[in-house]
Amino acid sequence: MKLLILSDLGNKPTRAGLLTNNSRPAAVYHIADIARKHDVDAEVIDYWRSWDYDLLVESILTWFGSEKDCWISLSGSIDGSSTDAFKALVTHLKQEVDLRVMLGGYRITVGESDWVDIAFIGRSVNIFEKWLQGEDISEYLHNAEPPTYKNKDRVIREDPVVIIPREEDFWQKEENMTIELSLGCKFNCSFCGYDYRNNKNPVFAKKQIIKDSLETAYYKFGIKEIILADDTINEIDTKIELLAEVVDELDFEPNFMAFARLDVLGAQRHQLEILKRARINSMFFGIESLNPNVTKVIRKGGRPEKNFDTLQWIKDEYPDAFTYGNFINGLTGDNEESIRYFTRAIIDQQLLTSAGSNNLRLYSSLDNKEIMSDMDLYPEKFGYEIIGTDREWPELGYSSQHWKNDWTNSHEMADLNYWVDSSFSEGLVSKFTGHEMASLRATLPDQPWGNYNNTFHLHNRGARRAIKRYITAKSNFLKGIA
Repeated sequence: MKLLILSDLGNKPTRAGLLTNNSRPAAVYHIADIARKHDVDAEVIDYWRSWDYDLLVESILTWFGSEKDCWISLSGSIDGSSTDAFKALVTHLKQEVDLRVMLGGYRITVGESDWVDIAFIGRSVNIFEKWLQGEDISEYLHNAEPPTYKNKDRVIREDPVVIIPREEDFWQKEENMTIELSLGCKFNCSFCGYDYRNNKNPVFAKKQIIKDSLETAYYKFGIKEIILADDTINEIDTKIELLAEVVDELDFEPNFMAFARLDVLGAQRHQLEILKRARINSMFFGIESLNPNVTKVIRKGGRPEKNFDTLQWIKDEYPDAFTYGNFINGLTGDNEESIRYFTRAIIDQQLLTSAGSNNLRLYSSLDNKEIMSDMDLYPEKFGYEIIGTDREWPELGYSSQHWKNDWTNSHEMADLNYWVDSSFSEGLVSKFTGHEMASLRATLPDQPWGNYNNTFHLHNRGARRAIKRYITAKSNFLKGIA
């Protein structure tokens, strides 16, 4: 059996312009490793939508060769943007080779049985392994059209994903890598759809595997920029202590971007020294709101004055850190005066390196209820009345909804959200998020945070060159050219 997995995170619109993606999703490489463990000849093609189409087809067909059991898989994006292009590619390839199709990476059912043979959604490595071994997986069937399998609860059944980069995947120093230190988050924020939320027993990666991953990435490929995919890195000390212990044993200095809880850091101030030891020097704070009438409803603590004090303390004690704050506009209990006041205060005091905002979005019609937030499931409980459909995602089978609450509605929030997001973009040091900064630092290391606003085009140039080198090397490998 041969399994070829296609992946592409796509380029990212930012407030400074379109950012060329140089991040590779770790999950596809993990799946390929799992397949190889079961004697499957498995490879990954990354950045596949950046390949010359004819070269892509030639490379795929050459690699499959005379194999009789050929599978091609797409690691789908959350927005489903690559699905139609993948279907067109598969239709073409099937004219040349007897090919079966697998989908993964999505969180809901996608595709139809006339072109998809099997799909796995959510965290389902345990089911994938059973399928590889020829075991009966009918108990995991989620949807028959196409045959789609998932775990039917939020029990953690696998280890965090920590890959060891292979030479055959041609990683480069201009890229960043993603790993997980743990799975599970003890919090249950009312707007969150994370699979393993409200979980008091996280599963941790092995210290030696983390070290091996980081050392391989650095010594073989020069990669130093790492994204931590953990939902909340500082919910307990154990997570950041684990990484700090690994970093203590390294003789190079990686940089980590992580999702962190501001209120927890404010209450557990000793964590800041652990974060420094762990070289978590880029933090994404999901602050959402600074209005105390809101924070209780969304299950995020911290009084405004306490959070402001914490932000100032971080700025004073960790001045080299990149801090990004994300806010949600339109939450029940908030008001326009409060939103404008806190936006101006953050800018006037320069309490964050960067910040951004989004309107509250409520989803419906997802066939996987486990990834719906409590607000999605019970909008009326949180003070929202659904008043129409905002946007349909026909390729994903669900929609977002227009709503109204005690003080506003989703229509009115568009103008306010534009003002908040634009104010942050123009008034703070950086226009970028933590993820975007990890990409920028990989190609343009060691610049002052504000410089990237004007030099990101140099990143795009460097990232495109790196992708071109990758495509050439991977294509030659698939075609057997030394």
